[in-house]
Amino acid sequence: MATSDSVDSGLEAQRGDTPLLPSERLWGFWEFTYANSALAIATWAFLIGGATALFVGVTEGIAAIVIGNILGVLLASFATCVPCGKYGTEQFTFLRSMFGGNGSRLVYVLAVVFLTMGWLAVLGLMFGRSIDGLTGLLTEHEANPTGSLVLVSGLFAILLAGFVVAKGPTSIKVFNTIVAPALVLIMGAMLYMVFSDHSMAELLALPALDAPFSDKRVNFMIAVEVNMAAGLSWWPYIGNLARLSKNQRTAFWPNIIGIFAAAVLGEVVGLLASAALGNSDPTIWMTHIGGLAFGVIALGFVAFANITSMINILYTSIVGLRQLAGKTFRDMSWTLLVVMFCAVPLLIVSFAPEVYDSFFIFLVWTSALNSALAGIGIADYYFLRQQRMNLRHLYASEALSPYRYWKGFNPIGLFALLVGVGVYVFLFNPQSLANASWFRFISASIPSCLLAGVIHFVLTRAFAERLGWGAYSPRAKRQHDSLNLDAQA
Repeated sequence: MATSDSVDSGLEAQRGDTPLLPSERLWGFWEFTYANSALAIATWAFLIGGATALFVGVTEGIAAIVIGNILGVLLASFATCVPCGKYGTEQFTFLRSMFGGNGSRLVYVLAVVFLTMGWLAVLGLMFGRSIDGLTGLLTEHEANPTGSLVLVSGLFAILLAGFVVAKGPTSIKVFNTIVAPALVLIMGAMLYMVFSDHSMAELLALPALDAPFSDKRVNFMIAVEVNMAAGLSWWPYIGNLARLSKNQRTAFWPNIIGIFAAAVLGEVVGLLASAALGNSDPTIWMTHIGGLAFGVIALGFVAFANITSMINILYTSIVGLRQLAGKTFRDMSWTLLVVMFCAVPLLIVSFAPEVYDSFFIFLVWTSALNSALAGIGIADYYFLRQQRMNLRHLYASEALSPYRYWKGFNPIGLFALLVGVGVYVFLFNPQSLANASWFRFISASIPSCLLAGVIHFVLTRAFAERLGWGAYSPRAKRQHDSLNLDAQA
């Protein structure tokens, strides 16, 4: 009986109800690396590489992929993985310290509910198109991006992801460990196939497929921005994955090997293949890259790579929902929450499959939000709090917590977020690609991140400490010394 209670307690902790103790954490270095690799290598990596090929040639494209991804992944990892890996706390619960309880719920709705439901639908349709391309190779039927096979397969992908997540983190770990190494081998084989038909010199000389501006600097910065958006797009998810890792080192470094290196590999393959074959859609060029046998294997594995990404982002979203949406959702069964969350993506796939064709715009819009969130997170955790948190404050009743701020909202953090998003859109509009003259030199994500962080820091020092908000001031910290449950790294 005690063993059963212990298992149930561990599952509840993994699902976000309490901070995870080291003994309750599932992932060592390589397990988290597998999880990150499986998350990063999916059809979206090839799509991002293909989108890069639209703006710049191969030489500039490789530079844009490396620069954009490392910047985006570092910002997202420092803002989320390090603190969540250190304290084992759920990511959006952690955000109470900088946005307040209601503010963290608002951020969750913006960063997870809208975006994750969109991502699940897009990834489901990517799975469907991969299956359609795979069937086309085997039966020689003409691909139909909005056909019934794509839609049915997309629905199946969402249901399969929901089934695995309903089983809990252990099943996710097993799924990642099997799929991730196989995907890296597939990526290597794809590179070999591309280089078999084209020399390095030929590939590096290939131009952009459809550069929208005459100024090469603008095209290059858009390519960098697309890839920075790819790195920052992990902000809503990797914190809740990192809390399952053994310590904060394990929470950080697998992001560089997994999300950065694996994503770069997939995107470079997508860039090279798109530029060489003249089409940025991976479900099309994969059917031509290595013949029938290899095409079948590659499309099959890449199709299921989408499932691994869907599983990981769905899990982190449900963990956050269970924490932030109130007692009703906390008391609801885990399986029922998964079913409810999957309902909207199923409807999107069924009635709005054209969302797939808006992938590039959808991706870059996420960076407008995530870049500002990363800047605020870094300013708050590293510079204002000096990497020290009081867990009892995070999990206290909202009425008693120093993170209540003003009626559960921190106006300073939300104002910094609004300014960061506004600056991003002023410098670069993802919808129209319109950009300010400074954009070609400084991008949009970096100024958004820096300005949001600086505003949060300055206004917190000027006002929040005087008002006693957020336990930032030395006096407020001394008052709560007896409650300090500071975890050890």
